[in-house]
Amino acid sequence: MRTSAICAAGLGLLAALLFSTPAWSGAYAIDLDFTGPDYGSSSMTFVNGSGSAPGYVTDPSIGAPYGGNKRLRLTSNAGGQRGNAWFADDFVVASEDWTAAIHWQMTYGSGGGADGMAFHMQAIGTGADTFLQGQGLGLDFLSVVFRTYNGGGPGDCGMDFALGVYNSSGSPSGGACVDLSGLGGTEPWSYTVEMAHTALTDNLAITVTNTNSGNTTGTLNFTVDLSELDEATPGFSAQTGGSAENHDVLSFQANFTVPEPGTAVLMGLGLVGLGWAGRGRKR
Repeated sequence: MRTSAICAAGLGLLAALLFSTPAWSGAYAIDLDFTGPDYGSSSMTFVNGSGSAPGYVTDPSIGAPYGGNKRLRLTSNAGGQRGNAWFADDFVVASEDWTAAIHWQMTYGSGGGADGMAFHMQAIGTGADTFLQGQGLGLDFLSVVFRTYNGGGPGDCGMDFALGVYNSSGSPSGGACVDLSGLGGTEPWSYTVEMAHTALTDNLAITVTNTNSGNTTGTLNFTVDLSELDEATPGFSAQTGGSAENHDVLSFQANFTVPEPGTAVLMGLGLVGLGWAGRGRKR
């Protein structure tokens, strides 16, 4: 085969693969402790929606019974705040099976505390600026929302403390929210959220636990469609209104898969390399 033909074949194969559905690699683990070794980690990118900028804080007012004073803060307990934090190390495959666990805390509420915080999976990237329900995240996203204020608006759940799952829509997935008031919401609000997505059944299982009392929701199941989220950015957002509270993330663990070129891509690179090697020998 002529060297130019080899190069052309390799480049053609690469182009076809690069513009097709990516292959998935093995498990990709995230393990971030923002109260300890991962305080200040560059794995998170911050986007300031309004008010004071989100970021890592060492809050001298945080102590017993709230735990250590280092944390990732999305908003302070001032009114009119909105902050985002996105995982920046890699895209992940939200359309496949995955698990995630988050430890978050709300402190020093004013005016009753508001509005809440959310975990998101979205295709916009690390520059996204969103509200709790995923507004501004495009057509394909997942937002797992913990509301601490009953605003009475569309999609607000109509409860003082509620869980809502929003999947590419302004309304809660399945048309219902879950009342979390039975978990207890007195200071210090500290909760773990465990999630498991099963692609075969389009099921998202969520368990919320109050780490102070041990009260738990048990497993809650939601039907979601994440089939278009092959390259997703996970992260968090929070917001305050006239009422406010500190919204902090203490830790984030997850197991995903990541988009990765397959062996056919390596074959294409090999063909290109052989073609250039052949050209070099002819000179």
